[in-house]
Amino acid sequence: MNELFEFFSRLTDMSDWPPRWYCGRWTDFHGWLYIASDLTIWLAYMTIPLILIRFVLIKKGVPLPGVFWLFGAFILLCGLTHLIDAMMFWYPAYRLNALIRFLTGAVSIATVIALFRYFNEAVGLRTSKEYDRELSYRMLAMQELTRSNQELQQFAYVASHDLQSPLKTIANYLTLLESKHGAALDTDARRLIGVSAAAAERLRHLINDLLEFSRVGSEVSFTQVNLNELVAEVLEDQQAEIQQVGGDVEVGNLPTLTGHRTDLKQVFQNLISNGLKYRRAGVTPQIRINVKDEGDQYRFSISDNGIGIDRQYYDRVFEIFQRLHGRGQYSGTGIGLATCKKVIEIYGGTIWLESTPGEGTTFFFTIPKVIKTLHHYTQADLAQA
Repeated sequence: MNELFEFFSRLTDMSDWPPRWYCGRWTDFHGWLYIASDLTIWLAYMTIPLILIRFVLIKKGVPLPGVFWLFGAFILLCGLTHLIDAMMFWYPAYRLNALIRFLTGAVSIATVIALFRYFNEAVGLRTSKEYDRELSYRMLAMQELTRSNQELQQFAYVASHDLQSPLKTIANYLTLLESKHGAALDTDARRLIGVSAAAAERLRHLINDLLEFSRVGSEVSFTQVNLNELVAEVLEDQQAEIQQVGGDVEVGNLPTLTGHRTDLKQVFQNLISNGLKYRRAGVTPQIRINVKDEGDQYRFSISDNGIGIDRQYYDRVFEIFQRLHGRGQYSGTGIGLATCKKVIEIYGGTIWLESTPGEGTTFFFTIPKVIKTLHHYTQADLAQA
């Protein structure tokens, strides 16, 4: 312990040894060749860790960064030993030299252990050719997915129109039957006509909702959408229903987003419509729309004072065709909230709710300030190809 204390207390003391020039018989050529070689090695060793450090700092997400830092420290310490060796021709700092060599040995062992530890992981790292091959496969898969989505949208469009035609025929013939022969029909017959006409109307709404659902996210061209103007337009469209139920809608100051107007309109339209529809008997519907800036995204909330939703149905309400109430109680096709979820998730956000049965429900959803959909990533990959 005394020797250790003495070693560090005299770390820079050079009185015990003469400079290296006076140790042995150095010629000028031999001595300067030794010094020049050590300094050259030191300069090279200094350059390597600086390059490694710059690479790690600039290249974010470098795999195995710990190995890079250890290897850089090892090279730096090796360089210092050569610098000290050159300086010892004038300054015989043997204690300092011993300490630096010890540190070099410790870091070299740590580097070797790290290399063995991460060897399998390093072998598993992909080469640039493997990345290029994976990128090519991914681009092909995304192109195929885009093509498949376009075909599905086209199929939904054609199918909806093909279904609409016979549906209109059925509705028209039912109307014609009632108008021409209604007086001659008994009560049961007229009731059957009414039930059939109502079913045809529900099917028409279902087909239209399915068509809108299939179109969500299909538009790539984004524009600046003023949400204050958009919500005002939604409220104008629903003015008749708001007046009918005596609803009160309060809207906070909403931001302007870069997105597709129709997609965003469907979200607010469905959530506001639900707040008006699922109201409590004898209670004036009150809807509050607010937003909170969370840095890289906006968090919206649309709350009502309606019938509420039991916790066990929080996830189910966002599934397509899922209804918690019979058609006799509340109208709808069970697609509205599924459409909201699809839009929000395509835009890179999330949607959820909090509710108290008998008191009301608040729907929350986030939308990033910079929206990137699958179409945008596909276009970016194609541009880089």
